[in-house]
Amino acid sequence: MTLRILIAAVAGLALGGCAGWPMTGSKDGEPEPAPIVDRTGDVGGGEAAPPSCAAERYQVLVGQLRAEIDEASLPHPLRVYNRGDMVTQDYRPDRLNLVVGADGRIVEVYCG
Repeated sequence: MTLRILIAAVAGLALGGCAGWPMTGSKDGEPEPAPIVDRTGDVGGGEAAPPSCAAERYQVLVGQLRAEIDEASLPHPLRVYNRGDMVTQDYRPDRLNLVVGADGRIVEVYCG
């Protein structure tokens, strides 16, 4: 008898884990997902602009030697790599990328 109760309790807990995301009602009667909190802690109600790395402010680095750049003064996340190096293809709009040419100078600055 105790084994049956234990099995029933475990099955009930397992089924409870299958519950979906909380839904809120909409005007047309169709359920819509609850709002998702963004990285800043604001509850999103519309289209939010993705975070930017402000690459336009760092275009002055183009042409400078990599060795002369203080990377600690640049925003993070930061990725510095040589042209032709293998890099991940994940897009991160808040990441500043510095591409270094064969001569050791910055040839490109962009977000991503």
